[in-house]
Amino acid sequence: MHDIGLKSPPLPVTEPTSPQSFQLLRESLACMRSAILPRLGIAAALSKVQEALGAECLLFSAFTASDHSLKLHQSAPIPEGFQNELQRYDFLLNHDVIQFFSAARHALLVCEAIRSQAPLGLLCWKETPWSAEEIEFIRTLLAFIATLQDLEGLHRNVLKGAHYDLSSNLLNWEGLKQEMERRIPRLDRDCLAATLMIAHVPGLSEITQTHGFQAGEEALTQCVALLRKAVRPTDAIARLSGNMFALWLDGGDRFAMAERAERMTAHGIPILINPPVHLPLHIGLMCREANDPENTADNLLERASQALQTGEEEQKKWRFSHEAP
Repeated sequence: MHDIGLKSPPLPVTEPTSPQSFQLLRESLACMRSAILPRLGIAAALSKVQEALGAECLLFSAFTASDHSLKLHQSAPIPEGFQNELQRYDFLLNHDVIQFFSAARHALLVCEAIRSQAPLGLLCWKETPWSAEEIEFIRTLLAFIATLQDLEGLHRNVLKGAHYDLSSNLLNWEGLKQEMERRIPRLDRDCLAATLMIAHVPGLSEITQTHGFQAGEEALTQCVALLRKAVRPTDAIARLSGNMFALWLDGGDRFAMAERAERMTAHGIPILINPPVHLPLHIGLMCREANDPENTADNLLERASQALQTGEEEQKKWRFSHEAP
């Protein structure tokens, strides 16, 4: 090996990070992970940071510092005079850290690039100057937020073209709709009816907030397992939202499905977590008779959903669509 005379640039000297900063970072990340949605977790984390540092903040997505119309989180109105300062910076990513003093406030602006999106900007301001440790903490926090936003964007792009709900491994509505349309010609040929069942489990989505993230995941798994046991293995199941499911039952006429719905709703959804939770189950049903071209998949979904809503208003555990033949 020959020494070609290249030397690494000296590393910047920064203040050592205190245990308080590590603790605040851990608490902020815990807020992000425990929230049911990324945007709610980010808002909770920034609220905790604002309280700890005595600062206000604005999280936005834009290419220029002065254009913060897409606000992701804002704790207070921007002080007068800030806008003139921000207009001095054309492209956000040309600047690593921006500090300025205006309207008796010490302002700090940091930014992070996001894949296939506008950069993220985090503008913070307070009455006292920013220390080197606080600046490094804000930069680190924004890096985590940018990573979360990046993954969320990729996740949404995957979901747009997917026919499955990734968290439950069930079909989504587009996947179930495709499966229904594939099966209906065979049912018509064999002169068989079928039923679309919309199941609502109130309180399922709230378990994450009341019992924690792990309990919420376990509750979803147990709920899906109970729904699978209530139907045949060949029937199709989809997850429409956090606590809404759709079940497509081949060959199920109104009389058989009425008995099935009565058995399913009789005992609700018992969830074995600590402490145990017993959730109710409400069902709306719509039967499709053989050779009925008017009842498309979208029409069946609409009418079964209407039956569910009417049944809940009437305080009934299950109800058929009032327009069912």
